Amino acid sequence: MQVEIAKKAGFCTGVKRAVAIAGEYGGKNQVYTLGPLVHNQAVIHHFRTQGIEPVQNLDELTGNTDSVLIIRSHGVAPEVFDEAKKRGIFIEDATCPRVKRVHELVASMAEKGYEIAIFGDPNHPEVKGILGWSRGRGKVVGSPEEASQLAGTRKLAVVSQTTRSEKDYLAVINAMLPGTGEMRVFNTLCAATRERQEAARELAAGVDLMLVIGDPTSSNSNTLYKECVNTGVPVFWVQNADDIEPDWLKGVSRVGITAGASTPDWIIKEVMDRMTAFEESNQEQNQGTLEQEVNSTEESFAEMEAEMADFPTPSRGDVIKGKVIEVRDDEVMVDVGGKSEGIIPLRELSMKDLDSAREIVEVGDEIEVLVLKWDDDGTILLSKKKVDSKKMLDQLEEDFNQDRLVEGTVTGSVKGGLLVDVGVVAFLPASHVEDGYVRNLDEYIGKTFQFKILEFNRNKRRGSQIVVSRKELVAQEKARKKEEFWSGIEEGQTRKGEVKRIVDYGAFIDLGGYEGLLHVSELDHRRVEHPSDILHEGQELDVYVLGLDREKERVSLSRKKLLKSPWEIVLEQCHEGDIIEGTVVRLAPFGAFVELEPGVDGLVHISQLADRRVEKPEDVVQVGEQIKVKILKMDPEAKRIGLSIREAQKEAEQQEVDEFIQNQE
Repeated sequence: MQVEIAKKAGFCTGVKRAVAIAGEYGGKNQVYTLGPLVHNQAVIHHFRTQGIEPVQNLDELTGNTDSVLIIRSHGVAPEVFDEAKKRGIFIEDATCPRVKRVHELVASMAEKGYEIAIFGDPNHPEVKGILGWSRGRGKVVGSPEEASQLAGTRKLAVVSQTTRSEKDYLAVINAMLPGTGEMRVFNTLCAATRERQEAARELAAGVDLMLVIGDPTSSNSNTLYKECVNTGVPVFWVQNADDIEPDWLKGVSRVGITAGASTPDWIIKEVMDRMTAFEESNQEQNQGTLEQEVNSTEESFAEMEAEMADFPTPSRGDVIKGKVIEVRDDEVMVDVGGKSEGIIPLRELSMKDLDSAREIVEVGDEIEVLVLKWDDDGTILLSKKKVDSKKMLDQLEEDFNQDRLVEGTVTGSVKGGLLVDVGVVAFLPASHVEDGYVRNLDEYIGKTFQFKILEFNRNKRRGSQIVVSRKELVAQEKARKKEEFWSGIEEGQTRKGEVKRIVDYGAFIDLGGYEGLLHVSELDHRRVEHPSDILHEGQELDVYVLGLDREKERVSLSRKKLLKSPWEIVLEQCHEGDIIEGTVVRLAPFGAFVELEPGVDGLVHISQLADRRVEKPEDVVQVGEQIKVKILKMDPEAKRIGLSIREAQKEAEQQEVDEFIQNQE
C-alpha cells in the first residue's frame, strides 16, 4: 500500500503564529485564551498543561487584573478590546493577519455607507468577529437563498469567512446581484485554505481512499472534507491516528492524506506512522510496537515548537527571500518562514506606478524583500521596491564608473528638466535634453533614449541621486550625420525632408541630419503670402536641391522645381478652339485679361469682346466677372494666349439654333 500526503496540509501560517504567541506564555500565571485558541482539541489540551486556559467571556476574568488574555486566530469584535482595556486586562492579539485585514476592510466600507454582507457560519467565531467590525451594518448569509434577500441593496460590500469554498462564495455573490445598485466584492478567501483544497482534489484524483485529518469544530477542515467527498473517492475523517479503522484499508493500494489548517504536524506524523505500520503488518501483530514507536502528544508538540523556534526572526533592514502565497490588488502576502507572514503594500512592490499587484507577481513566485518593520499585530512589513532599487543602483554605479551608456524612458517633466526611468528615477536637465534650446519639453515624455550618467550620488538626500544627459550624444550623432550628409549631397538632387521650423521668409527642412532653407519664393509657382499657408511643422515632402554653399554650410531648396508650372498645366488641359471659363482679372484700353489658371492669363482683344464696336472694355466686362471665352491662339514660347468672348458667344448661339431645329424635326 502506497501512502501519499497532500502538498499543502496542516498548520497555516496564521495558526503557526497564534501557537507561537501562546507558546511564549507557557508556564506563566493567569494566562487565558478567549475561546479555543484554534479549533483543535489536542492543541487546546497542550496549552492547558502549560497553564493557559480558554475562557468564554471577560466576566470569567473578573478580579484578575494582572491576567493576560490571548485573542485567538479567529479574531474578535472591537468591543472586546475596549472592554478589556476598561477592566485592566492585558491583551495579546493573535488574530490571523488575513482576518485582521477583513476587519479593517469591513470597518472602512461601513464608514463609507455600505451595507455589509458576510458569507459564512453565523456561529463561527471568525464571522462573529467580522460582524462586530461592521458597525451595525453587517448581515451574515450562509447560502444563496439567504443572500438573495439582500438583492436590490443600494450600496453593498461583500466579504467571506476566510475558510469558505470559492465555488460557494461565487454562488452567494450571484444571488445578490439582481437589482443591486452598487456592489463591491472582496476576495477575502484564505489562500492557504484554497491551496489545501486544490492540493487535496489533485491528490484524490489518483488514490483509492482519502483521509482528512482535522477537528470537527474546524471550519476549514469541514470544507476540506466536502471538497474531497465531491471527487467521488471514499473519504474518512479522523482526528488522530487512533480513529483509523483497519477495515477501511482492505483492498486499497493507494491512500491520500490531507489535514486542515489547525491540525498540528505531530498529529499528521502519527497518522503517517500508523499507515506505515499497517503496510508492514496487521494491527494485532504490531500494536505493542506502535505504542512504543509513536511519541506522546506532549513530546511531539514540544518537538514542533522547537522546530518553530529554530526559524530565524528577521530584523529591520534584513534582506530575505520569501514565497508569494497571496496576491491582492493593494498588497502581496509573503511566506518568509518563522512565526509570521510578511506583507508588501502596493507602494512598496515596484519602482513603477501600478494599479494592481497582480501586474508583476503571482502566487508561487520567490522574491527578495527588505524588512521595514514589525506591525503591532506581529505582521512583518516588507519592501520589494527597496531591494530592486538597491540592485539597480549597484548596476548604475558600475555603469557610471565604467562610463557606459544607459537606456531610459522619459516619464514626466518638472521644473528645470525631465524625469527619466533608468530603473530608478533620474533627472535630465533641460540644457542636456538636446545640444541646443528645447522649447517644449513635454514632447519628449514617453520616448526612450540612450543617456550618459553625469552625476551619481546614492547618499544624496535632496534632489536626484542620478543626473543624466543626452547633449553630448546628440552632438556626436549630429556630427556623424552632418559628415554623412555633406559627402552625399549634390545640386539637382531630389531629397525627402521634414519641416522643422516655419519662419516668415520660408521653412527649414530637415534632410536627415542637416537642415536646408526652402525660401518662400520657392514654395510654389503662384505667390504665397506666408509659408504656413501650405506647410506645417512635421510635414514630410520632397524638395529639390537648388544650391550648395559648402564653405558656409548652406543648402538652398525648392519645392516649386518639382511642381508643374501653371503654363504646363494649361498646355496639357487646353487647346486652340476650346471654349473654357475664366475670370476677368484686369482691364486695359486694348482689351481684358482673363485668368485661366492661377498664374496664367489670356488676352481678349477689344475687337473680340463683342460683335459690335466697343469703345471701352469696361462697357462689356468687369474685373472679377466669370466669363466663357474661346481660345483663338496659343504661343507656348512667348507664353501668350489669344481669347475671344465674341466667338464663344457665336458658338453658343449657333448651338442653340441647331438644338432648336433638331427638336423641330
